[in-house]
Amino acid sequence: MIELVKKLLSNITKYVAWLGILFLLAAMVTTTIDVVLRKVDNEGIYGTIDLIQLMIVSAAYLSIPYAFMTKSHVSVSIISDMMTPRVAALSQLLATLLGFCFMLAIAWFGNTQAQMQNEYGDISITLGIPMIYYWAPVLLGSALSAVVTIFIAAEQLPIILSGGPTIPSQKT
Repeated sequence: MIELVKKLLSNITKYVAWLGILFLLAAMVTTTIDVVLRKVDNEGIYGTIDLIQLMIVSAAYLSIPYAFMTKSHVSVSIISDMMTPRVAALSQLLATLLGFCFMLAIAWFGNTQAQMQNEYGDISITLGIPMIYYWAPVLLGSALSAVVTIFIAAEQLPIILSGGPTIPSQKT
């Protein structure tokens, strides 16, 4: 069951991260075209800042769940490498629970702010893009990150309880 959930979360976070990469690529292409157009005829793309902000926020928040899932965040392993498996798992559990609290807070308070801005009809300054489009990737990425961190925390429990890494039984 755990392996099935892990595979499902891995696939979801991978595809969401690919979407984030596409946003980052679009931001890069838009910026490049804007710079070239400014050099050619001193006129760039109207509303570039609105577009780039949307794309960069989307790229960042849609990539965070994958970084949690693959344990790619920056960490200091010099200390955890010296720990016993149980203590290292406990440390990982505490870190992921803090990550869960942080990402859940972003999703919770972000949702409140997104609803308020949506009710008021807030839009971006230049292009008039509804602000809910800016909030959607933040809410998706932070909520998915919270789910992933809870899964990672749950993975540490058998190690903490048994005192070492769990080894799947092999049938002969």
